[in-house]
Amino acid sequence: FQQTTVGGFFCSAVKQEVVADVCVINGAPMLAAKTYEDGFMSYQQLTSELPFPLKIIVVKMTRKQLRDAIEYSRENVEEGKSARVLEDGRVERRGYLHTDFEYWRQSLTCYSNELDDNEVISVALPRNLLKGFCKIKPLMDLNKELEATNALPNDDDYIKAVDIIVRFCCKDRWSTIGSQLSFEDLDLNRDGVLSSDEIREAIKLILGEEEATVELVNSMIEVIDTNADGQIDEQEWNQILSRTRK
Repeated sequence: FQQTTVGGFFCSAVKQEVVADVCVINGAPMLAAKTYEDGFMSYQQLTSELPFPLKIIVVKMTRKQLRDAIEYSRENVEEGKSARVLEDGRVERRGYLHTDFEYWRQSLTCYSNELDDNEVISVALPRNLLKGFCKIKPLMDLNKELEATNALPNDDDYIKAVDIIVRFCCKDRWSTIGSQLSFEDLDLNRDGVLSSDEIREAIKLILGEEEATVELVNSMIEVIDTNADGQIDEQEWNQILSRTRK
């Protein structure tokens, strides 16, 4: 129906993690039906908001091509699909493209008119949109251009959206923990490394009991465990905090 803050958050997380200029994700695979009054989304809520395995790729396109795709997705109903209409006249569109917060803000200001339509930018988006899912014609046309110039990523060259967003959120949670506790505070047995049990205790203390799931603990370890030994040493701790504080 419309751009949502949940959609903006997901797109912004993907954009930052894959280092793209813009990210767009269509509304069909996102639930985005819940209001998070306190601005907090738990790990379980995050994974449930994206129940489908979106395959994210990054491709080059002009600003005009991107704008045309967004406008097309928001003005047209997919051929052959029924569309629900709300009392206020808004029409449900599976292909409605949500954007990251920066692009969203730009689109609401006169600054967007100063941007060069012919500038080539990197855009992160679900692969299936280029292949014709939701029938967003400007993206289908772009797919043909990319194929003709061998500029389309290989079939196995993608990252699942939920994995990207979980990684982004885990870094944010490390930043929250690091702002309140030191490595020494967390290293309860003073062995020089943080075990999964010690990390779980930190999550309980700072983020709450419901966040201290096995899945989240494992994801938080994985995102900064550069030597893959299943625990966090002080160098890995310092590295993640230095990146999240930039």
